[in-house]
Amino acid sequence: MTGHALTANELAHVLAVSRITIFKQAKAGRIPSFRIGTCVRFDPVVVAKWLRER
Repeated sequence: MTGHALTANELAHVLAVSRITIFKQAKAGRIPSFRIGTCVRFDPVVVAKWLRER
């Protein structure tokens, strides 16, 4: 992974949705995510690929 992992707030801003929506979709496995301890993070490269494939 290059750069830094996105937080839910950052991804919500990019996708123009609420932070809660991001958390719910990540928990349901609909948005690719990973955990660092108790924090949910999003790899921007993986998320971009996921968006292109949708």
